[in-house]
Amino acid sequence: MSNLPFTVPACDQPATGRIEIYSPDPAGDAFGSLDASVYACGSHAGGVIEAASTVDLTAYPIEIAPGVERTCGEFYVYRTGNFGGDQ
Repeated sequence: MSNLPFTVPACDQPATGRIEIYSPDPAGDAFGSLDASVYACGSHAGGVIEAASTVDLTAYPIEIAPGVERTCGEFYVYRTGNFGGDQ
């Protein structure tokens, strides 16, 4: 799987949230392309959001769906997003 343009923490604790990562479109819409989802624990969610913003990406935290279990630091890059061509 492709790497993200920022470092994701990995503490191996259960993730408590999912953070959607968006890149802007050419018109400047901050939510232009949904590129990835990053899973984070409560201690690292703020760091993921800050790291994404330092490379001009928009981070949008949402709740993990019931029954979904992920570890802090796991991420998924969407093939249809701007990072998808790197896979």
